[in-house]
Amino acid sequence: LELAGYGIPPEVLEAWRTRFPSGLNTLQIEAVNDHGVLNGRSLLVVAPTSAGKTFIGELAALKAIAEGRKAVFLLPYKALVNEKFEDFSALYGERLDLRVARCSGDWQDQVGDVLRGKYDLAFFTYEKFLSLSTTAPHILNQIGLVVIDEAQFITDPGRGMAVELLLTQLVSARQRGVAPQLIALSAVIGDTSGFERWLDCSVLMTTARPVPLTEGVLDRTGTWRLLTATGEVETTQLLVRRAIQQRGRKTSSQDVIVPLVRELVGRGEKVIVFRNHRGRTAGCAVYLAKELGLPQAQGVIDELPEGDLSARSESLRTALAGGVAFHNGDLTRDERIAVERGFRRPDGGVHVLVSTSTIAAGINTPASTVLIVETAFPGKVEAPYTVAQYKNMAGRAGRLGYETEGKAIILADTSFGREQLFRQYVQGRPEPIRSSFDDRAPGTWVMRLMAQVKEIERDAVIDLIANTYGGYLATLRDPAWRDGMARQLELILDRLLGDGLLEERGEILSLTMLGRACGESPLSLESAMQLVELLQQLRGEDVTLEMLLALVEALPERDLDYTPQDRRGEPQWQRELGDRIGYDTARVLQMRAESDRTYYARCKRALIIGDWIDGVPIGEIERKYSANAFVRMDHGDIRGYADGTRFLFEAVVRIAALVLERADEPDEAERLLKRMDLGVPAEALELTAMPMTLTRGEILGLLSGGLTSSAAVRATPADELRQLMGRRAMMLFEAMKQGATG
Repeated sequence: LELAGYGIPPEVLEAWRTRFPSGLNTLQIEAVNDHGVLNGRSLLVVAPTSAGKTFIGELAALKAIAEGRKAVFLLPYKALVNEKFEDFSALYGERLDLRVARCSGDWQDQVGDVLRGKYDLAFFTYEKFLSLSTTAPHILNQIGLVVIDEAQFITDPGRGMAVELLLTQLVSARQRGVAPQLIALSAVIGDTSGFERWLDCSVLMTTARPVPLTEGVLDRTGTWRLLTATGEVETTQLLVRRAIQQRGRKTSSQDVIVPLVRELVGRGEKVIVFRNHRGRTAGCAVYLAKELGLPQAQGVIDELPEGDLSARSESLRTALAGGVAFHNGDLTRDERIAVERGFRRPDGGVHVLVSTSTIAAGINTPASTVLIVETAFPGKVEAPYTVAQYKNMAGRAGRLGYETEGKAIILADTSFGREQLFRQYVQGRPEPIRSSFDDRAPGTWVMRLMAQVKEIERDAVIDLIANTYGGYLATLRDPAWRDGMARQLELILDRLLGDGLLEERGEILSLTMLGRACGESPLSLESAMQLVELLQQLRGEDVTLEMLLALVEALPERDLDYTPQDRRGEPQWQRELGDRIGYDTARVLQMRAESDRTYYARCKRALIIGDWIDGVPIGEIERKYSANAFVRMDHGDIRGYADGTRFLFEAVVRIAALVLERADEPDEAERLLKRMDLGVPAEALELTAMPMTLTRGEILGLLSGGLTSSAAVRATPADELRQLMGRRAMMLFEAMKQGATG
């Protein structure tokens, strides 16, 4: 296979030879030779983790750009958007003078560049691409290639609607002659259920891995039931019985984890331990560090940010002192990046990584062995892992170039549990792909789909629904589905007309300004109507952006966020919120609250976000809002509340402008959004224009010294800067000097 014959620039080919000296693998060759990805043909690729499917998208992207077409990657997480943006910028930005952009929903977004077409390659989160392509559909005309990574997220209860809506938009655009090439990349799934036919592309499906995988279940006797990479079922004694001893007041997974990880690390292996809760990852990493006695990972410790430390930041340093790390949402982005690098590097000093399951989705952290401790997500009702979720975690095992095989080990308490888990997960078949569309509640889908068109005949609304993947599957299952859904839609359309979200001219329907604001938002129909009710309660008041920010917490989407409280609830937060934003506004948050606890949780989240954007140190926020040692408020909760509220805030501001007949300064709202991203007060925003990106701790450090502008920082001696912001002060000092002389 000669890629030069496809018009790939020589500089790119040279970079690829350095990264992949052995050339393309079988999967990638098949994608090129048999499925024509370099000839503009669309393709669904279903393959295990580490099989090399992401590079298929990269191949197609560079080919598209070489032909003058723009390419976009759609990814599930901000962290992945940032990782890919930085990787591609470093690899191709200077080498090819490519314009690389990112849009993930934070202050670094390059939305303006994307809208004006001033990019060659762009990275989006699913939701940001859906939002932009709905409000500015002309961007679809610019794009020659769309790569959607982790396409199996279409089945996800929380994210699936966004994935299906954006894919529906691409499918529907073909009717207007807009047909960018589509590369959909999916982790292991079961039956594709016609997904590729709906997308009108070919499918390349494999279970082959570059490093073979052995999977099995280990019980407390040390007995391992395993399935070899060649398909044989065997039973062996992986640990001697006497190595497994009760280490605490009662038996626990720790009794097995410690001797097993000690055995694996003693063989020179790198191990990922998957835990199902943030607190368990930190606790497990700390006790492993103490038990294993490994050398400290000094290089990673040196990379960690110094200021604004959370309780988990301290735990991370304790774990790293023993050659172990953890990776979860309680860490800052800079902490997670330092951990990932330390684990990837052979000499990084991190031998064991304890992580939540999110690291299984695309982040580059291969291990020799993966240990899966729990097989269910915690909650009021435990949700068992799907087989596909298990396979994705297991797929992290096997480092290409280091091992001849990887191992995935599930823990079980008993021999009975061992056999049950073996049948369920190791021998289980991943679930078929399915749609997120809910026939019983299509209202939100109707509103969101109508936002993708300017106007439509009433009889044609059913076509919008039928064009979705859910509609496609329903039509195949039941030819009478369309007629039944059309009758249901009549009731929904009448409701939308009555609520002022739709207007009708003869048989032509179009969204009103309020309807379009709701339809272009991430809100459900019920949530949008509840927001309108909440805003009407505030009519006549002098509503500030800070009041609207608190109001977001009363939306159903925000009530889904777990908010730690003691058993009685915490009524003190309603009083504090009333003092901060006014008691009338605080009482509005009571509307449709399921219980007093729900209301108190809303008040608590609103106060936490207020403290976050006021620059209150993270440790202080954690201490203030933790009810006790067992009901903790951790950095991941705080950051999650800020991100979740920010995600909805733009929609709330837009809808409030229509309901309250008010107009906020766009710059004022943008400043507040930026403060939510960074967690800093308004007076610190000018510091974000510094020549290097500062952490929250560094910004707050400068602020504590009275420095609020670039000019003030430039005028401060280097030793004073170091006292205020830590060791990275010299990097900033040098960057400022270069900027001044450049």
